[in-house]
Amino acid sequence: MTSDTQDHFPQNEMLNTLRKERKRVQIFLINGIRLVGTIESFDAYLIMLSTPTGVQGIYKRAISTVQVDTGTRPPSTRDRPRDEHTSSTVITRRRRPTGPPGAGGHGRSDTDDSS
Repeated sequence: MTSDTQDHFPQNEMLNTLRKERKRVQIFLINGIRLVGTIESFDAYLIMLSTPTGVQGIYKRAISTVQVDTGTRPPSTRDRPRDEHTSSTVITRRRRPTGPPGAGGHGRSDTDDSS
């Protein structure tokens, strides 16, 4: 594949427009990390993103989403305050009833906690 045909992919057209217009973008990685900055350059494998902490190289294979930064953060479960309406999941593991063989498992042993 030559670079002439590569320029006509919609992905490259979008990235090039964002780069030329110096639009601020959000890049979400497949591991959930969100990066914000401007696209400095890109090629077939890598995007160079200028962020407040410096320029970062991001492999395209690690990216799930690229979008224009709207200035608002998506809702996150970590950012929500816990209140009385929020409940956590509780898993209770019950002990199997033990008993003498042939009792059908309905008997209880002396070591069984019933708390």
